[in-house]
Amino acid sequence: MNDISRNPAEEEGVRLISSFYEHLANGNVPAVLGLLDSEVRWTEAERFPYYSGTWIGPQAVLTNLLQRLASDWSDFAATPKKYLVEGTTIVAFGTYSGVYKPTGKSMRADFAHVWTVGDSKITSFLMYTDTAKVLEALAA
Repeated sequence: MNDISRNPAEEEGVRLISSFYEHLANGNVPAVLGLLDSEVRWTEAERFPYYSGTWIGPQAVLTNLLQRLASDWSDFAATPKKYLVEGTTIVAFGTYSGVYKPTGKSMRADFAHVWTVGDSKITSFLMYTDTAKVLEALAA
């Protein structure tokens, strides 16, 4: 995997994933959902507060994740810093941050997101993060 020389398909995949993070940062939920394949497979890290197995489809991502993030967190952000690419697989390394509304505690945790893309859509997502840092913000 590398982030230096990419073919046009890999460049398109990175643009797709970058636009996901940009739309998420801007709160543009319809645009976020529009990037997802109708059968997207989405898996949060085990022990992440919203983990419940693999969700299938944009509606599941909206209901199980995006709506909950919006209601539970202030200033939640997923900020990518580096991409590694191999074919249709893109790994984004970055940082989560935010303030958990019920406790007022802030959180910062590094992440690795493994994305798969196809036909100009996101087809799968798999998250790795230090869930203990996230759970600390939830503790009263």
